[in-house]
Amino acid sequence: MADKTISITYRFRLDDGKSRDFSVYLDRPSLRAIPQMRDVWPEWTKLSFLQCPNCPLTENDCPRCPIAANLVDLVDAFKDFFSTEPAQVDIIGEVRTLSKRTSLAEGVSSLLSIYMTTSGCPIMDKLRPNLRTYLPFPTIDEMIFRTLSIYMLAQHFIARRGGKPDILMEDFGRMIEDSRTVNRTFCQRLSKTSLKDVNINAVVHLDCFAELTTHTVQKQTPRFNELEMLFDAYLNDKSRKTPPTEDLS
Repeated sequence: MADKTISITYRFRLDDGKSRDFSVYLDRPSLRAIPQMRDVWPEWTKLSFLQCPNCPLTENDCPRCPIAANLVDLVDAFKDFFSTEPAQVDIIGEVRTLSKRTSLAEGVSSLLSIYMTTSGCPIMDKLRPNLRTYLPFPTIDEMIFRTLSIYMLAQHFIARRGGKPDILMEDFGRMIEDSRTVNRTFCQRLSKTSLKDVNINAVVHLDCFAELTTHTVQKQTPRFNELEMLFDAYLNDKSRKTPPTEDLS
């Protein structure tokens, strides 16, 4: 079993001395979250409960929102906490353990980012490859670079299968905007479950990263253009330049 799964444990140590552990189990080959099972499900996990407007799922195929179904324990644990409450967050993975003293909202947001992209949501699933090199608490530059990288690698695989790759990244912004629609609608879903704001602001934190990512690419901001100089070894490689077409006239 251990060889077939990847486990990531988040330990939240609060200032009141209490500690809460949450373990995510992923199928190793696919990086999909192994679904949580329970006998009784909260009403807010139903697919039809504030369903995202761009969700392609139907209740016949999927009676519960796949993301919500994996978040019941996490939402219940922190529904009575404010987002600004401090916590020591330890993230225990197979290769390394990371620790950060941060706000509860940022810690929960980091854990949410795993479930949002691995639970089987058809929209967020395009970001699942990021888990291959999972990086908790990324900076905006790290997030942009990793998201652009998986998008372009996806275009390579599309081309390898005979499809039409989006080399100019014309659809990249739409992919991110689709994920933002999920983030915003999921905030509305969570607002019906929590007395305080930690769970909601954890999703807002993710959405801010998504907004900055799409803005950086679509507006060709200096942050995006600065990436080009990192690839000068490729851009200046004369052996890869297409020779001019010979004029036979």
